[in-house]
Amino acid sequence: MNTKPESGLNDYSRKNWPLLLGLLLLFSAVVSFYGTWLNYFYDIDEPKYARAVYEMVHSGNLLAPMFDGMPRMEKPPLAYWVMFPFAWLASLGDFSGNVLPLLRLPTVICSVLMVLGTSLTGRKLFGPATGLMAGMILQSALLFKFMAVMMKVDVVFACCVTWATYFYLLRYLGDKSSRVAAGGAILTALGVLAKGPFAFLPMAGYALAVGIRHNVNKKNESGESATFMSAFDIKGLVAAKWADRNVLLLWFIAGCVPFFLWLYAAWLSSGFNYTQGLTGQFFHNTASTSSKIMEKLSGLDPYFDTLTVIFFPWGGYVFGAFYGIYRAVREKFNEKYVFMACVFMVYLLVFTLLFKLKSNRYMLPLLPLLSIAVCDWLLNAKRDKTYSTLFEMGFVWILSMAGMLGYRSVKSASVSVNLADRVPVGQYTELMLPFFIALGAFFLVMLVVSVKQSRRPALHIVVGALAVTVVMPFYYNALPSYTSLTENRPLPILGQALTDRIAEFADGNTLVLHRPFFIKAFPDVVYYLKKLDKGGNCVYSLGSNARSGDLVQALATPNIAAELFKKEHPDADKYPLYKFLKKTKFKNAVLLLSPVDYQKLKPFLDSLPPMVKQLIEVEEMDMLTIKWMKDKVFIVRFNPGKMK
Repeated sequence: MNTKPESGLNDYSRKNWPLLLGLLLLFSAVVSFYGTWLNYFYDIDEPKYARAVYEMVHSGNLLAPMFDGMPRMEKPPLAYWVMFPFAWLASLGDFSGNVLPLLRLPTVICSVLMVLGTSLTGRKLFGPATGLMAGMILQSALLFKFMAVMMKVDVVFACCVTWATYFYLLRYLGDKSSRVAAGGAILTALGVLAKGPFAFLPMAGYALAVGIRHNVNKKNESGESATFMSAFDIKGLVAAKWADRNVLLLWFIAGCVPFFLWLYAAWLSSGFNYTQGLTGQFFHNTASTSSKIMEKLSGLDPYFDTLTVIFFPWGGYVFGAFYGIYRAVREKFNEKYVFMACVFMVYLLVFTLLFKLKSNRYMLPLLPLLSIAVCDWLLNAKRDKTYSTLFEMGFVWILSMAGMLGYRSVKSASVSVNLADRVPVGQYTELMLPFFIALGAFFLVMLVVSVKQSRRPALHIVVGALAVTVVMPFYYNALPSYTSLTENRPLPILGQALTDRIAEFADGNTLVLHRPFFIKAFPDVVYYLKKLDKGGNCVYSLGSNARSGDLVQALATPNIAAELFKKEHPDADKYPLYKFLKKTKFKNAVLLLSPVDYQKLKPFLDSLPPMVKQLIEVEEMDMLTIKWMKDKVFIVRFNPGKMK
């Protein structure tokens, strides 16, 4: 693309790079941190990470992640490791109060590092102005902001991938220093420790770009023009990889060795084979989607809504960016665009398409490249009629998306908590009305800075990014709130409310029983078991498939819990949960049941003798689940005080 239109902006950005980069990172830190203080979990995965690192602090075992005393094998350990120092700080106060802001700090830091990596990558590719503006676009993207406040591996992994891509780019553009090779190796290793072998995908994109460049240069040297087919000539691709084999082998080994060392160390320290769990999780995630791939691809633009809505408000310019890259590569081979396209497409096709089609959070590692591509097109593309048309189409799309999102919220009287689940808050008009007004103001601001502003795209980016962030306080103020069982909106939030209710009648050590599926559906309950801790210990719950009679017996005599667990797990001695059940002298017990589980247990309770039945209390509670749906939970317990 033609870089002349914003040459003055590039000069200014180059002269004031440290100051402007510092302001960008400050902006990123403030925006990313906003919303971390909410005292509940955004989605169903957050409490799993929070509880796992909570147990790490109590056990001192950083190698074998556990959840409720059982091995958590779904993810490698890096996300827990980066959270561990902050969890340790929280442990100094016995995890009392709301420590979620502290536990969310690692993802905030990773988000800021992603913005920094995006800025440096954009600067290396297309100049300092593109780098800075790409950072602003990334920080103001809807998906990026939502993920920045969540305790999940996705931001940690995306941060590793972003920086690994930066080092791959340096190597691709000719920097063959040991510093670049080492940087690529370290970031590859961290990426694999975050999310397994999927961290190798940017490296595969690098290798493909090197091979394409080799084939095109070979054709040009022979005086022939390169075609699409000749660019993908297999012999040339292999020859290029062979010439670059030393660094590729270094990066591959660096990624594999720490990962397998961790698997071995986790097995030694816990006795559990985490390889089996990770493999099972992969096949579980792909089995439900791989059969639908052709069905999804048969539709028009399977990624149309994802790239535009999830990349809101900048998704409307994706079409212009893709057109600009296509035209630039067609007119003259440009190795920078080839590198971006290869990394983007390899990740998109292999990870997003095959692993979990159209899952929003899996698009996160692609947002830095999308931000750079969109920013490059907006700032550096030739200002011709096509550019003006695509620019106008883009801002019309942005305004359409803003209007659609506002309309959906108004019509349903609800707000999205995590881009997937919506919660009704329409009865709180005094909170929703300012949010809707803020959305309308955003609409008007974007309209003003878009109409006939195609010659001032930098102003468009800056004002648009700031306008998005101004809406945030109104949005977070409209979200659900929980202070206590009596102070909440629109309903008590399940994990906190349930443990608060148990704490009201718990006397000393309380055994918490449930069916195994209960905690899979409501994992936040396990995290908030810390409210039942009276002496700085780690409290676990027991999920059992035992017969109804055995469960009721455990309610009456909770000290048989260890025996129940051992019946279902012959190797019980290596489970932290079993050790807890065995050493704890329980004074009482509660049984937590979903509506389905309660209906299965109710016939047995009805068959009990009247003298026993009158000692059993069943309490029904209406609450908001971690999936932000209204549901019921039944608390079953013995109450000897009812004996006459």
